[in-house]
Amino acid sequence: MPTLNCDGVTVNFHDVGSGEPIVLIHCSSSSHRQWRGLWELLQDDYRVVAVDMLGWGGTDAWTNTEGFLLDDEIALLNAITKDIDSEFHLVGHSYGGTIANHLAMTSPEKIKSLTLIEPMLGWFLDPETESAAYNEIRNVAEFFWDCVAAGKSEEGIQHYFDYWNGPGAWESLDENLVAYVLTGAQKNVHEFEVIFGGGEGLALPETFNKPTLLVGGKKSKKPTLRVLEILENRFPDVRKRLIDGAGHMSPITHSDQINKVIQKFIVG
Repeated sequence: MPTLNCDGVTVNFHDVGSGEPIVLIHCSSSSHRQWRGLWELLQDDYRVVAVDMLGWGGTDAWTNTEGFLLDDEIALLNAITKDIDSEFHLVGHSYGGTIANHLAMTSPEKIKSLTLIEPMLGWFLDPETESAAYNEIRNVAEFFWDCVAAGKSEEGIQHYFDYWNGPGAWESLDENLVAYVLTGAQKNVHEFEVIFGGGEGLALPETFNKPTLLVGGKKSKKPTLRVLEILENRFPDVRKRLIDGAGHMSPITHSDQINKVIQKFIVG
């Protein structure tokens, strides 16, 4: 597995295949491995780069807590993709969609197409006009922040984990996965901050003219589905797909369906 040093941070990534490049960004508390099925589907015709983002997989933890998290995530991606001399397809899921959106809005010239799978873009939910959706996800964040501040990180993680995956999901996890997710509690604090404040000064979707695919699960939560509806009305060249029976974690729980949708979009 290749690694790269980015300003003293060891970054782990998977780089396979050749041809037109595709960059994959995983959700929080995950790693590049969530995309195995997708890269196996695409690697014969494309170069696929799946990155472990800061604090996850084999990439070092984020320590620059006085800085802006998304800037450092983007610096990591820029280091990984600096040898790509053409536009690339960009795919991001959940918090990975937050990162992908930030890269696309700040460097649209690098992007050939953008796929956002339920991106965590809470700043599109106005607290007044979208109060139900906003308060639902904000309450999850506030509960988590309060638990971490009180030294009860696992209680906070269990709450948001079960929110996304269903009651009892946390208790059913393998103990090794529990330990892995718990190591990222402090990073989660900042990730939740970003999903509400990351849009300040960012270019608007209306300015992004590349093909954009929005994907969600029909059984997902109101906040992320509402964000998809808002984005569908704002990206100029957009299409949307909702996956039957899927929730927020569709790239993992419904990977075959998701992967085929992404493949069809990229191949055209």
